[in-house]
Amino acid sequence: MRGILSHLAPKKEDDVRMVAAALKTHGPKFEELFFEWATPFGRYKAKGLWAKVKADPDAMTEVIERQVTALSKKQRFSPLPVEALEAMPPQQWRIKGVFPIEGLAVVYGASTAGKSFLSLEMAASIGDGLPFFEHATKPAAVLYVGLEGEGGYRGRVVAWQRHHGRAIPDSVRFLLQPFRLTDPQDVADLAAVCPPGCVVFIDTLNRAAPGMDENSSRDMGAVIEGAKTLQRLIGGLVVLVAHTGKDSAKGLRGHSSLFAALDAAVLVNRDDSARSWKVDKAKDGRDGETHYFRLNVVEIGIDEDGDAITSCVVVPEEAPTSPWAKPLNAIQKLAMESFREACRSNGSVDAGGNFLGINREAWRPVFYRLHVEAPSDEARRKAFERVRKELVERGELVEENNVYRLGGLAGKLAEACIAKVIQQAGQPDGQRTQRDTSGAATTRTDRTAAL
Repeated sequence: MRGILSHLAPKKEDDVRMVAAALKTHGPKFEELFFEWATPFGRYKAKGLWAKVKADPDAMTEVIERQVTALSKKQRFSPLPVEALEAMPPQQWRIKGVFPIEGLAVVYGASTAGKSFLSLEMAASIGDGLPFFEHATKPAAVLYVGLEGEGGYRGRVVAWQRHHGRAIPDSVRFLLQPFRLTDPQDVADLAAVCPPGCVVFIDTLNRAAPGMDENSSRDMGAVIEGAKTLQRLIGGLVVLVAHTGKDSAKGLRGHSSLFAALDAAVLVNRDDSARSWKVDKAKDGRDGETHYFRLNVVEIGIDEDGDAITSCVVVPEEAPTSPWAKPLNAIQKLAMESFREACRSNGSVDAGGNFLGINREAWRPVFYRLHVEAPSDEARRKAFERVRKELVERGELVEENNVYRLGGLAGKLAEACIAKVIQQAGQPDGQRTQRDTSGAATTRTDRTAAL
């Protein structure tokens, strides 16, 4: 009852009279509470009202309604109906399908993968408002914080300008002074020189957080807080340039909380001389599309010994003509063998006899059974997750919504053979016909219910 009265001020006589009538409906036990609440009104006047007023249930209803009204005015949260959500604007992109206009992102890869050169290409594309690898961009001011190999940035800029035949846009600026993401004063000072809505590249994360234990959740939490604070202050996008771990297949180096905090991530790969990048994470966007590029060497001057000074620029190129040019390794061969076996035993076809694919979880146990050299189930799990991604990147498999199919023309021919095997196996007791979203009949067995 005391909580209900906290939303009413004993200033007006009518309100004091109403509360007295409400409390009297519960008997004399609330008399002292009434006098306590009415003290600002005057204890003597309150006693007089209490003696005169009669119990009134409607007065209690009024008191409760006053409380509801007061709470509704103070509520922090505003639930939205579906119509309000539909009226909201769609995701706004700085680089369409890659980076949002606002948020926290990362460009990461192994040493020598070319991530810094690719980041400079991104920065220039955003500054110009020109496409980045055919992805449309919205122009913005860019600040590139270069903390690793500071002397090389001049060469990269000169090489970019000579290759493209024009200057880096004036909206792109460079900062080569020391900067710490974990220092609130550094973060505030950096934000002060950034135009609202700009894009800040920090190259590299490791140099922006010296002394940090990357595997510590506490240290990484401080880095994330610094990056998010900077993002809030500028009202734009912060892009961290970072490394992969010793095993690049395990992803971004350091504590997993960083990847979880990201709005977008771009992974840069280098396989022998071939380089590529792909969207590894994109909230409200598609990930997994691979783009290939090479680093062209550009001569930018002559040193005091008469030798050429060179740097590199990013040049987009077509995907390798044959994804099978490099032979499969042993674990990849085993994975493909397990995939085909899983398709034959657990695959499904539609009413026209076309192979539909197989769910990842239907493939997994077959791989586990064949991978006898793995020392534990955890080792099998890690090997499976790694190799399935590798096979998709090579083009051996195609994935959509966790359903996998064979890739390429050869894959289509192989799928036709698999479909025949499934059809020739007959219709076991568990088989049933379902309708997909287009209304077409689809034949499946109980073994493929996960598809």
